[in-house]
Amino acid sequence: MPSPRKKIKVFKLSFRKKVLLAFLFSLLAVGAVAGCISYELNRPAGSGLRKEVVIERGETVRQIATKLGEKGLIRSPILFIAYVTLKGRASQIEAGRYEIPPTLSMREVIEVLRHGSFDVKLTFLEGWRREEYLEYALKRLPVVSESFTKEFMAETKGLEGYLFPDTYFVAQDITAKELVALLKENFEKKYAQVSEAIAEQKLSKNQVVILASIIEREAQQSAERVIIAGILLKRLKLGMPLGVCATVQYTLGYQEEEGTWWKKVITDEDTKVDSPYNTYKDVGLPPGPISNPGLAAFEAAANSAPSEYLYYLHDTDGNIHFAKTLEEHNQNVDNYLRKK
Repeated sequence: MPSPRKKIKVFKLSFRKKVLLAFLFSLLAVGAVAGCISYELNRPAGSGLRKEVVIERGETVRQIATKLGEKGLIRSPILFIAYVTLKGRASQIEAGRYEIPPTLSMREVIEVLRHGSFDVKLTFLEGWRREEYLEYALKRLPVVSESFTKEFMAETKGLEGYLFPDTYFVAQDITAKELVALLKENFEKKYAQVSEAIAEQKLSKNQVVILASIIEREAQQSAERVIIAGILLKRLKLGMPLGVCATVQYTLGYQEEEGTWWKKVITDEDTKVDSPYNTYKDVGLPPGPISNPGLAAFEAAANSAPSEYLYYLHDTDGNIHFAKTLEEHNQNVDNYLRKK
């Protein structure tokens, strides 16, 4: 007789148990992934000497991750992008020059980028004169004021207009001579970008720098630059005084009561000051630049816009008003500057 078949027990899971089991497996999977991510975040990229990385303003997280990956400072650019983005660290990364050892973990690299480099960020503004450059540098750099001032003023003598306004990342112990060399070098690079267009104006390099320095101080809105440049060039060709307030401001120098190098309101008496920089008295360009212009001012000098105007002024709200004749200009003065 055939032996009786053994009954096989089949264990059936309830729906609730199935859900619970799936949840437990999910937790284990998530935990495993989290563990891997944590391991990668805390694992050094490698070994060796420090490597220099420059993070520039406006760079995206992807660009930064690519740089770090190419330098061998992080193992996974994709993980770097994901972590920085999810943690809201993207806006906290500071531009600068960094020297980072490969022995740091990705998490440590991110912390270094968040807290800044050992460099100092200097932002010199368009239209500043060299004394303003000095005042700003003394506030930002841990230097001995007296010796740095003496060296800076000596190194910048005759270089007004040639100290390019821009953002620089410099070593904390930079000397005044090194800083001036950096400003001059950047000027030459920027000027080269517009030199061909400027050549068409048939002005010497120094004349162009002088003209751009005046445009920088006179224009209050971007769109005004080319029109003001055209007016100034027209006055030069006609042999009439430029009559520019900014050159008088430069002549008058520092105003103790106002705490500024640029006097806010120029009086009729001010326009009579005896100085070769007083363009109300003398015809032609002043003997040197009156400020350090930016690239836009040079572009305006190179691409001045011809117009029917010969005069302009800004009202108390900063709005510009043009005039074709002296009579119209005087009317603008009465309307916008002598309002009761």
